Amino acid sequence: MRKVFTLVMLIIFSVAAVAQNGVKRVAILETVDKSGSVSYGTKLLLRQSVTYAITQTPGYEGYNRVDMGQMLGEHEFQRTGYVSDSQIKKLGEMTGAAYVLIAEAASYDAEHIVILANLVNVETGQIENSSIPVVAGLDPEDMAKSCSYLAEILLNKPGRAITLSGGSTRNPHTTKPSNSIQPVRSDKNYMETALGVDMEMVWVDGGEFMMGCTGEQSDCREDEMTVKRVNIDGFYIGMLEVTQAQWMAVMGTSLAQQKDKTSNRKTYGMGLEYPMYYVNWEEAMEFCRVLSKKTGRKYTLPTEAQWEYAARGGIASDGTKYAGSNSPENIAWYSKNGFATHPCGEKEANALGIFDMSGNVAEWCIDWYTKDYKRSRRGGSFEDGARNCRVSNRSSEYPNSRSYNTGFRVVCIP
Repeated sequence: MRKVFTLVMLIIFSVAAVAQNGVKRVAILETVDKSGSVSYGTKLLLRQSVTYAITQTPGYEGYNRVDMGQMLGEHEFQRTGYVSDSQIKKLGEMTGAAYVLIAEAASYDAEHIVILANLVNVETGQIENSSIPVVAGLDPEDMAKSCSYLAEILLNKPGRAITLSGGSTRNPHTTKPSNSIQPVRSDKNYMETALGVDMEMVWVDGGEFMMGCTGEQSDCREDEMTVKRVNIDGFYIGMLEVTQAQWMAVMGTSLAQQKDKTSNRKTYGMGLEYPMYYVNWEEAMEFCRVLSKKTGRKYTLPTEAQWEYAARGGIASDGTKYAGSNSPENIAWYSKNGFATHPCGEKEANALGIFDMSGNVAEWCIDWYTKDYKRSRRGGSFEDGARNCRVSNRSSEYPNSRSYNTGFRVVCIP
């Protein structure tokens, strides 16, 4: 098992009263390494990248002071990596600081670290803003982009992660292709921010549809041959499959920890924006229960009917074989384009602006499949052929199974 190190970085936002030019000065202290496992080069790269990112943020100036250690009491902060409310206020009095940024990072894999940060208001001693988890590569270019993203979250977007094109929350080094279709985006869509999940929920208008092996499907199996008319009430559904970052925020375990609950020693795509997998049906339901309790909303897994209706595009359906296209290459990670998961939302969306309902990971539904006490799954996965990625295709798995190819997305019932 990889050795995980903890790195605590203390950054002081030393803001001179207000400089004549109106720029707030930000002083970055030396990185604190509690475990002694971080190379000097990595610490230097991280500190310089944060300094540069702050300097590039309008209204702020980042700088490294070599004599920072001479400040009264600063060496204690450096050694312990812990700052109490009283210490924060005292530090503010000494330096004129307006904020303290406390960031914690740990190794994610051999080439990345994951960083979490809290922005603390010196005057109140309270956390003013928190970042979502940010994965930073150890090469200079990726570290610079990740630190720039972190600075933007904390300085420019209080209480909210950055929303880039298409409406999803993404790291800056992940780009989304332009869609060949223009999704119908409802003004009812909302971003769930509880527990730091930053999960965009897409409104699906209620309506009627034909469920099962309709004319455009072909290659249908016996369990989808019965076509029936179904009426659906309106509901919300996740724009993306639940990501590894969202899972950690709600459930507190990483992909590696979930993998260790199985006999499988491999991962098939690891990163905060990758879909979560190695999750059984009950764990997916527990995710919904925790989020429901925190928010007062009713989160759950989709029924098969809700899932298929949303995948087809609801009342905006364009009658495609897959979720948004008649070509799986446009909208799905499946067996012909790489045996691994990919960051959510990199392919084209369907007619409602929902991503990855074909391919990437298969998705748990709330229904019993009716055979062998298994639960239903929909959507196909990265290891499946195109046939399994069709919107009417059905599959099943035992509810206690944690598979490398199965994840989930949530619905919210209004």
